[in-house]
Formats: sequence, structure tokens, C-alpha cells
Amino acid sequence: MTESLLKVLKMTTVQMGYFTGLILVVGLMLGFFEKTANTFMQRSLGRKGIFITAFIGTPIHEIGHAIMCIIFNHKIMDIKLLNLKDKSGVLGYVKHSYNKNSLYQRIGNLFIALGPIFSGTSVLILALYSFMPESFSILKRYVIYGINSDKIDKGLIVSLLNLSGGLLKSVFSANNFQHLSFWIFIIVAICVSSHMALSKADIENGKDGFLVLFAFIFIVNIVLVYFSVNITQYKLQLIRYNVYLSVFLMIALMFSLFSLGISFLCYLLFSKKS
Repeated sequence: MTESLLKVLKMTTVQMGYFTGLILVVGLMLGFFEKTANTFMQRSLGRKGIFITAFIGTPIHEIGHAIMCIIFNHKIMDIKLLNLKDKSGVLGYVKHSYNKNSLYQRIGNLFIALGPIFSGTSVLILALYSFMPESFSILKRYVIYGINSDKIDKGLIVSLLNLSGGLLKSVFSANNFQHLSFWIFIIVAICVSSHMALSKADIENGKDGFLVLFAFIFIVNIVLVYFSVNITQYKLQLIRYNVYLSVFLMIALMFSLFSLGISFLCYLLFSKKS
């Protein structure tokens, strides 16, 4: 009995890793990049440097929370898409309530916390489609024809790095610099990627949803193991979901790093001498 429970626990941990692990790791990486970029911006341009990107980035961040609130049937009590006057430094917020007896709504806390990553990545891809169609076609071809793996391995990582290089080369080709659409895309990319990271409040609010989801999957797995249900196909679908997710999260990381580079350049050029 104990051995079976340990087997189910291990199975559940692996499944949660596949289901949420990648996006949580990327969320932490985005948080590190954003925090570092904001430090450079504040030291070079002061707080107004953060406000410059907040006009586009913060509303997209908060809309991500709000959309997930709607999907998971949470009641939005108050929403502020952009607040530049808050002395505590809070640029925006979504206050919501939910039924604590509802399993669905409690699991929703995790996805509400992750909302800005989904909304930010979606806007980046939409901007790529709208303003840089040739670069978008590279991404589209990769998603349709380039993903031939059902596992996350060295080959996939190399493939993603090659895609990143191809996208960067396409976006920053010399010919694009003379087009207004290129500069609009760059502005949108910098603003959105500068405000995609999860705040401390987001992480705190997502903990309950993570634990409830883990418990739910654990119970489902106990039932599946008891009735000897074959879940091989389910595992393959989870892995393939991660493969596709990694492509889109790579876009978020790539432009977040680009935003970090721009903020570091501002720091070198405009840093206030002590």
C-alpha cells in the first residue's frame, strides 16, 4: 500500500512538473530579468524610466490576470490597469474574490497568477504577426513543420536556440530599420517584456492553486492506478504540450533579454554619477 502511494506521488510530481514546471521556471527567469532591468532603468533614468514601459506593459500584465479571473469564474472586485501615483510602487492590480469551496475556482488561483505570462507572450506573438510578418512566418513554419520531437531533450534545446537566432536575424535585418513597423514592434516588445514577470503577490496567490491542483491530480492518479488505466497517451500529450509551450515561452525570454540589454545600455549612457 505504502509502495503504491509512493509510486502515485512520484507520478503526480512528474506530471505537475510537465504541466506547470516549465512555465514556473520561465516565470522566475522573467522575474530575475525584469528586476535587473528595472534596477538599471532606475539608476539611469530614475523611476520615470519604468513608467515609460509601464504605459503599455502594465495594462497587458493586469489584463492577463483579469482574463484568467473570468475563465475561472472569479469575481473581479476592482481593477486598475495603470496607476502611476501609488507611492508604494504598485503600477496596477486586479482584486478578485472566489468561492473557497469550489475546486475549480481554487485551482484557478494558479492560472490567474500566471496570467501575465500568457497575455504578454500572446501580445508579443500578435505584434510579430502584425508588424514583422516575415519574422512571424519563420516562427509559424517552425511550429508547423519544425517540431518533430515528443520529448524535451538536447535536440529540442538546440532547435529552439537555432529558432531564436533565426528570429533575431530576421527582426534586426538592416532593411527593417527604415520601416516604421519595425520601431513600433520594438517599442511594444520592450514595454510588454518589461512587465511580464510575476510579482511576489502573484506567486503568493498562486500557491493555493498549485497545492489544490497537485492534490486533485494525486487523487485522480490513485483512481487510475487502482483500475489499471493506461495513461501512456496522456503522458505523451503532456510532453508534446511542453514542447509547444517551450517555443512560445522562448519568445518571451528572448525579448525579455533584449529589454534587459536595452536597460543596461541606458545605464551605461545615462547613469547618474554619484
